Amino acid sequence: MTDLPPLSGRALLWRMARAIIVFIIIFFILVILVVNTSPGHAALREPSASKANLQLNKDGDFRIAIFSDLHYGEQEDGWGIEQDQNTTRVMSSVLRDEKVDFVVLNGDLITGENTLRENASDYVEQIIRPMLQSNKPWASVYGNHDSQFNLSREAIYKAERVYSLCYTDTVNHLPGSSNYYVLIHPHQEEGAEPEGLDPAAILWFFDSRGGKAFNHDPSSDTADLPDWVAPETSKWFIETHKELREKYENRVIPSIAFVHIPPHIFSQAQKAGVHADLFPGLNDDMPLAFQGNEGEDAAFVNALLQAEGLHSVHVGHDHGDSWCSTWPGKDATSKAPFLCFAKHTGYGGYGTWDRGARILHLTISSKAEGANQGGALSVDTWVRMENGNVVTQVSLNETYGIDRYPTGTGE
Repeated sequence: MTDLPPLSGRALLWRMARAIIVFIIIFFILVILVVNTSPGHAALREPSASKANLQLNKDGDFRIAIFSDLHYGEQEDGWGIEQDQNTTRVMSSVLRDEKVDFVVLNGDLITGENTLRENASDYVEQIIRPMLQSNKPWASVYGNHDSQFNLSREAIYKAERVYSLCYTDTVNHLPGSSNYYVLIHPHQEEGAEPEGLDPAAILWFFDSRGGKAFNHDPSSDTADLPDWVAPETSKWFIETHKELREKYENRVIPSIAFVHIPPHIFSQAQKAGVHADLFPGLNDDMPLAFQGNEGEDAAFVNALLQAEGLHSVHVGHDHGDSWCSTWPGKDATSKAPFLCFAKHTGYGGYGTWDRGARILHLTISSKAEGANQGGALSVDTWVRMENGNVVTQVSLNETYGIDRYPTGTGE
């Protein structure tokens, strides 16, 4: 065997230099990966990039139906079958009566503790049928009943995502499976070339977690999941809100937030007084149930209050409440977000109140040239009952909390 000639000094130095360069490149790649995947931080990306852009209609309007607390799967071989059929009927009737552009499933899609492991996530097919039949896109946040011994949020998410109309998304490494945002874009005529217009509005979705850990002994304390929006998620919200503003020429883009379990600020609003003629709607869950023990969601509440342009926060969980109020201690002119309950939609879950859905009618004006504000957002909202009646119709504007409204709740 012939011995290789020894390397010259110059060749040896060149090999060492190349090795050092490769090491430095690998090191910086690893640093970038660690920073962008650490809890509380995710690289800014366009959500649901593979989906068609949500757009305002030509009049600058956008309508959302909120279906909350559906609770499918409560009794699989008896009365639960009829109960689920009734829930599907409610959603179908609302989508027939209201010409909405988008649907939000605001938590507790399935009562996971009553389902079997082998078919728990199969209920997604029933849940989304009204949207598929009416060709309406939707997005979900998950509730405390969506995580149980036989059911996981991840399984629901996986079952939803196979459908092209589904805009449910997730930010990896944040606690909970339904933390993300969806952009609403200005209207563009069919076939028109995109002109790089700023988004007209942002829909934020937050996972308040809760329930039981999948495949854990439900009687064990270790199976309980924290039932509040995690501080890491609040940090992500603040950072992403800032990054979006910087990306779009420092403009404040109006937004709306959805989360299943009410933050504790809703409890403070209820204690301050939900007067039926000022804040119409059911107020039967007293005291209402909120996230964690008071204070565990403090980071989230502070983030909501700090988020410039956030118009309102919409929750479910408390089936006997359906009111909207101003932020306690602040009037509507303060720009603090409004606080709104959805309407119990499902025939599952506790309570015998009549079913329905909250409707949001968003109107967004064109932004002023050179202004640092996006277009002005105004929101009218009402509850469409299963029987077709419209109740608690209000305008969430600067005089909300002063204006007087009819007190009928549809019951």
